Amino acid sequence: MSEPNRHQFIDHVVSHVKAKFPLVEIAQAQGQLFAVSINGSVASLENLYRIILLQPDRVDRHIDRWMVELLRAAEGSPDLAAQFKQIKSRIMPMVLPEQSIDREGAMVSQSLLPGLRIVYALDNDRTIAYIAQPMFESWKVSLEELHKTAIANLVGRSQEIGGQAAQDEDGMVNLVILQTLDGYDASRILLPALHERLKRLLGTPFAAGIPNRDILLCFRNDDEMVHRIEKQIATDYREMPHQISDKVFLVTADGIAPRE
Repeated sequence: MSEPNRHQFIDHVVSHVKAKFPLVEIAQAQGQLFAVSINGSVASLENLYRIILLQPDRVDRHIDRWMVELLRAAEGSPDLAAQFKQIKSRIMPMVLPEQSIDREGAMVSQSLLPGLRIVYALDNDRTIAYIAQPMFESWKVSLEELHKTAIANLVGRSQEIGGQAAQDEDGMVNLVILQTLDGYDASRILLPALHERLKRLLGTPFAAGIPNRDILLCFRNDDEMVHRIEKQIATDYREMPHQISDKVFLVTADGIAPRE
């Protein structure tokens, strides 16, 4: 299949899933420009489409993987009745753009910066399921406790991670890339010790970019460096799946702030 336009892509996904997963009810979602209805639930095709544009020779393989992950997530219903203490070790924070919150529905979230929100998810073996309001309310815990739990889990998962550092011709580090591809790379901008950990290398405050879910770029906050990196941030945001933001942020001793 050559690089598809969006209308062709919807038709191909629907026909392929019908042939490969005959028990799945799938059709183009009514009132949605780029989504399908799968067993009564709406699923956006945006991230799948972006993945396939990057690897157009593996279209059907990516559709199969996407479909299997959706079905596994749907089968995760036992978690709906689980108590907070039973699954608290699997709760993780994720940074998402505000428009994703609107698409995904009533998930638990709070504001991070203009255009960005922190959501909370249950980490499974191969899928990530956002925590919905009814589940959260059944736990009888505060949003503050949920957030503290998620950040503690993120810290624990990040203990052994080392970034890739880039140096200029004088040997000065000007860029550190965090990219493990575990689904939480961009969310590591929330790590409480991030500023303390990197300020000796990058100065303070330093700049950061999270164009998509699977990368965190930390770099020196000088105009030349920012101008160079923000071009790559804009490109990644436009072309990569799981997009988050094309903005540049500041990581300071007091937290994250927009770079004016």
